[in-house]
Amino acid sequence: MKHLSHISLPFLLLCLVFLASCRGEDERIVLPTTEDAAAGGTSFYLLCEGNMGSNKASLDFYDGTTGKYHKNVFPSVNPQVTFELGDVGNDLLVAGEKMYAAINCSGLIEVMESRTAKHIGQIAVENCRNIVSHGAFVYVTSFAGPVSLNPLLRHGYVVKIDTASLQITARCEVGFQPEGMAVSEGRLFVANSGGYRAPDYDRTVSVIDLSSFTVEKTIDVALNLSVMATYGGRIYAGSRGNYEDIAPEIYVINPQTLTVEGALGIDFLNFCISDGILYAITVSGDVVAYDLQQHTREILIPKSETGQHPYGIAVDPHTRDILLTDARDYVSPGIVKCFDNTGKLRWQTVSGDIPAHFAFADDAHVIPSDTDEAANDIPIAHIHEYCPAPGQFVNLLPTYSEGNTYEQVLQKVFNAIGQHRRSLITLGAYGGYVSVGFSRPITNVTDEYDLCINGNAFENNAEPGVVWVMRDDNQNGLPDDTWYELAGSEYQRSKQHYTVTYQRPPATHTPEVGAEAWCADANYVYWSDSDGKSGYLAQNVYHQQPYFPAWLPTDALTLSGTLLPQNSVEQNGQWLLPSFGWGYADNRPNGTSGCLFKIDWAIDASGLPVSLDHIDFVKVQTGVHQQCGWIGETSTEITDIYGLH
Repeated sequence: MKHLSHISLPFLLLCLVFLASCRGEDERIVLPTTEDAAAGGTSFYLLCEGNMGSNKASLDFYDGTTGKYHKNVFPSVNPQVTFELGDVGNDLLVAGEKMYAAINCSGLIEVMESRTAKHIGQIAVENCRNIVSHGAFVYVTSFAGPVSLNPLLRHGYVVKIDTASLQITARCEVGFQPEGMAVSEGRLFVANSGGYRAPDYDRTVSVIDLSSFTVEKTIDVALNLSVMATYGGRIYAGSRGNYEDIAPEIYVINPQTLTVEGALGIDFLNFCISDGILYAITVSGDVVAYDLQQHTREILIPKSETGQHPYGIAVDPHTRDILLTDARDYVSPGIVKCFDNTGKLRWQTVSGDIPAHFAFADDAHVIPSDTDEAANDIPIAHIHEYCPAPGQFVNLLPTYSEGNTYEQVLQKVFNAIGQHRRSLITLGAYGGYVSVGFSRPITNVTDEYDLCINGNAFENNAEPGVVWVMRDDNQNGLPDDTWYELAGSEYQRSKQHYTVTYQRPPATHTPEVGAEAWCADANYVYWSDSDGKSGYLAQNVYHQQPYFPAWLPTDALTLSGTLLPQNSVEQNGQWLLPSFGWGYADNRPNGTSGCLFKIDWAIDASGLPVSLDHIDFVKVQTGVHQQCGWIGETSTEITDIYGLH
């Protein structure tokens, strides 16, 4: 299982956040769903990050004149943009007549009209992070390398973009993994996080002279810097600490003397500044208001009102309403809340996944269509079977609640990935599977791709799943005919008819703590296979819930299928999972041809081609049997399956 979901925070925090998060009971949310919020206030866009590898960054729009909240407006406004916004929305900025969105893993700045959200163009900036504007230019920070926890990565940089030509006109190297920026005194102040170098974080602010676009000075501030904001001739820089014994803190920088003047004593998760008040989401989940002139603070919105995981925050420049997002479980739709300036809730509604970055637009007029899905594709209509192998996200994606029946678990799977919901389910270790059906057959069009399966793969993090298809020959609406494998690039190197049996740990099981800090139980789930081999799935410290599917009535689970060759490589303590060539789910990033499949690839149990004019069912099964140290067992994840014709 990949230990990454989104990348708006420094890399280590991402790992910990995703590892610690779990899906909530999203089918039980009771919120306004009519798109009617509350009239009044400034119109705004909200960039929702989406999970890493899922290619589902999305843009919501609130119309302050009508009080209507519109979800995912970009594809309806821009149907010609094939892969929509892309993979992981990291920042959003309205500057004049243009709006800029940093799409981190896709390595691009999406440029739109600020009034309509219509696509203007894209600017390639690898691993882009944050955006600020000043005069005729926009500045963007870049991690200058792939998404990877690697202390050997090079310094990051800032690019200077001409807002008229949308061309990069200059580039300046700064510290490691630069995040937020602030402009003051003719200088650009850049917060260097060093997030990929944990625990050896960077602790500096690079000061760039805007006239020469070179680093004038480097200020030592505090480790793991992130958010930056300005007010009253001072810069406020947030340090996230080390997530262990050094707490987050907000530091005050004098931009004239280039010195650190002190700290505010606020353990923040995120913050913004409006009219001399610093509004911060604290580690405890409260929203505090800190008066930067009087140096007083109060809890404005208590944790009981902020939600499960308060995440993004902004203040309406006209009404001073506080806008707050709740990322909930980080894998399903979040919530947007609007409070007045006394902390009283005005309205709330459901947003996209991981709502995070606000941009106000007084005169924006977006008219979205009724749906953001293509009219001719065929989404999942039924979940027929869900049988994950044990794994560190089993009973979490989706969440199992005590007493849930198998039928209730199937409903939770449907709520996650059915009808283009595009959340996330895990299939666990080798052999775990899900089988789905559709509202109508998926036609086999010769020499064309017929099927799309999305997971959460990204560079060097592929967890390939074998894909099977079935035609409903007996016309009973159930997947009880013959499964045919779609033979991918590794078929000739695969082992057919491979079987693994997993044993549920007994109630009296005593953990065997491994030598590594990540290992909570080295002999947690015992397995044996058809080759006479045996071993254990280790339990890690990040997830200590039961790994064996809790709803199963049996203590032994036997799974059979095609065994793919191992794809893991360990380099200097880091695990790489390179992709196979083609033909496997969760093997290539979403939005690429590696997620597309042809029914013509179908073969029978003897390996002979099978001619199918259509299919009615699809099964995806984890195809690799391997455990990779601290990142755990390889497990295929799925976010969506649909037919293309």
